[in-house]
Amino acid sequence: MLSTLSWLKNKASYLQEFIADPRNTGTVAPSSRALCETMTDAVDWQHCLRVAELGAGEGVLTRHLLARMRADARLLTFETNPRFYPGLNAMQDRDARLQVVPESAENLAGQFDAIFSCLPLLTLPHALRHRILQRAADRLHTNGVFVQFQYTAMCEKLLSTYFAWNRTRVLANLPPAWVYRGHSLTQLSRVNPAR
Repeated sequence: MLSTLSWLKNKASYLQEFIADPRNTGTVAPSSRALCETMTDAVDWQHCLRVAELGAGEGVLTRHLLARMRADARLLTFETNPRFYPGLNAMQDRDARLQVVPESAENLAGQFDAIFSCLPLLTLPHALRHRILQRAADRLHTNGVFVQFQYTAMCEKLLSTYFAWNRTRVLANLPPAWVYRGHSLTQLSRVNPAR
C-alpha cells in the first residue's frame, strides 16, 4: 500500500512540475525502470570513472547510475529546478560518489567517460540546446559515450550535429521513448583526422 501511494505521489509531483514549467521539466511522469535500464546498459561500467547526468529531476536515473557505478567512480548531476534539490541532496548525503550541481548543464566542466542526458532538448531555447550539446561533445573522453532519451525522433538532426549515434526504442515507458547512444564527432575527428 505504501509503495503504491509513493508511486502515485511521485507521478503527481512530475505532473505538477510539468504543468508549472513544461519547457524545463519536459515530462509528465518519471522515467520507467525499463528506460533507466536501457540507458545504463549503453555504457561499459568497468571503464567509467567520471560520469555526468544532465537534468536529474527527482533522481530516478541517478539511483540507477549509482547502482551501476564502480566504488571509485564519481557522478556529477546537474539540475536547475530547486524543487528537486532536497531529494537529490539527500542522495548526495548518502553516497559520496554523487555531487549535485544546481546549475545549467551548459556549465559542464571536466572530462567524462559517460554523459547521460534527460533534458527535453526540443523544448529548450535553440541557442541553449546547442550550447549544451556542444559542451557535452567537447567534454567526452575519446571513447566516451553520450546517452540521451527523448520522446520523439525529431531531435535526430540536432543530435547528428554533435554525435554519431544509434537508437533503441523503449515502449515500457510513459510515454514511450527513444534512447540515443552516441560518440562525439569532435573526438572521432581527433582519432581519425581527414587525410
